[in-house]
Amino acid sequence: MKLTCLLADDEPVLRYHLQKQLEDLWPELDEIISAANGDEAWTLIQELRPQVVFLDIRMPGLNGLEVAAKMQQAGLTANCRVVFLTAYDQYALEAFEREAMDYLLKPVDEKRLLKCINRLQQQLQQTRPQLVDLQQLQQLLHPMDNNLSGTTLTTTATRSPLKWLNALKGEDIHVIDIDRVLVFQAEDKYTRIITTDGDYLIRTSLKQLEQQLNPDQFRRIHRSSLIQLSAIEKITRSLTGQWLVTLRGIQKPLQISRRFADQFKQH
Repeated sequence: MKLTCLLADDEPVLRYHLQKQLEDLWPELDEIISAANGDEAWTLIQELRPQVVFLDIRMPGLNGLEVAAKMQQAGLTANCRVVFLTAYDQYALEAFEREAMDYLLKPVDEKRLLKCINRLQQQLQQTRPQLVDLQQLQQLLHPMDNNLSGTTLTTTATRSPLKWLNALKGEDIHVIDIDRVLVFQAEDKYTRIITTDGDYLIRTSLKQLEQQLNPDQFRRIHRSSLIQLSAIEKITRSLTGQWLVTLRGIQKPLQISRRFADQFKQH
């Protein structure tokens, strides 16, 4: 029987990284397909009936729990095993463990993924369907995420600020600690991450990043730039009245637009 796996995550860098890991660690997989959101994932699951599905908890459209619930209702979990991808902290992970549902913490650790693959291989030899109470699981997660149903992002008031990012540098994927980031800069379809040791690219927009970052740590200075406040060396005003900010580690000053200048002016 053909062994098909579906990866559903709205972050393309993570999908790419996980697909490469699966290709290396699970060569018996005949096909790995991907979905960029929950609605696309549900459509592909109905059409292709994969034996293994990796679902990100937070996705545009249907979230991961909602996709899994639809699979249960349609009887598709009898011949398919589901793994959730999550960035939750340890307290939330206990909810998954209580429900005996497998999960992977992002960024995905190779040793943990191999353990998950071994477990999946054993489960695929069984005919027992997964009958996890997904509604109860969502209730267990509710204190840590009040906005799981139908939205792609929550504000910093309802979730912990972003602490790391998967980003591209050439052909390689790197896990970037937020504390290392000096500037997020919008560039065409990408956002450039300028750090103390080099530049990286992600496809998350500045607007999305701003909703996930700690506002006491990062501040917008321009429609195309977010900076780390602790990296500010000095703020000056040019002869033409333009406000400029100099960051430690970056030689060229960055422009502060009029719209955001007031919050940086010294009174």
